[in-house]
Amino acid sequence: MVGYFAFPPPGYPPNPPRAPWSTPPNTHDDPRPELPPSPPPETAHDRVRELRQQRDAERRRRRLEDQRLEAQSGEIYWVRMGGSIRDMYGRKNKARTDELRTLSQIPDEERRAVEWWTEYETRWRILLSSAYPVAFQDVPWPVTPWARMPSDLTPEAIEEFFLAPLRASSNTVSRKARVRACILRWHPDKLSAVIARTEEKHLDDVRSGINAVFRVLKSIKDLDH
Repeated sequence: MVGYFAFPPPGYPPNPPRAPWSTPPNTHDDPRPELPPSPPPETAHDRVRELRQQRDAERRRRRLEDQRLEAQSGEIYWVRMGGSIRDMYGRKNKARTDELRTLSQIPDEERRAVEWWTEYETRWRILLSSAYPVAFQDVPWPVTPWARMPSDLTPEAIEEFFLAPLRASSNTVSRKARVRACILRWHPDKLSAVIARTEEKHLDDVRSGINAVFRVLKSIKDLDH
């Protein structure tokens, strides 16, 4: 037994302990893949640039939508006068012509009110689901055309914007429900997140605009009681 411990057989123990100062074993044959380096953390500058790009993209979308509505008005007038819409190859586009003929039977004022309301709701969804810095013109102000300065937010224009779509033949929303929903949306406390994202130079105008819209909605509600 003494001889066994004094002279262990070759290969014993199978994995001898390595001294902490010894050279590490060769790991070139390690089957585990080497992990890629971690990407650098996102900088504040990159985040600001991304948010500005989002805002610029939304502004471009609004310009394109305005151009689309303007072009559609021209097409409706053409169809109303007996013309036909043609595709890029000069062939008659019956489906588009029939669609515009149906729209042409709706009074222009009613059709525009519905179109503006649809775009208004779309702009609200985009604003609330994004995180870009907000300027005054980024808020979906309830006037037509879209407000670019606080002086555009007159009580008459605001009231007409909210109530005009209710006069459309296709409308299914009651006046009471529309006003109640809009009051909830435009309550200053409900828009604290939007105000927090507003650029400093636009902050006073955005706050005063929100209060102006809210006052008009409250006056409509009070008149209905």
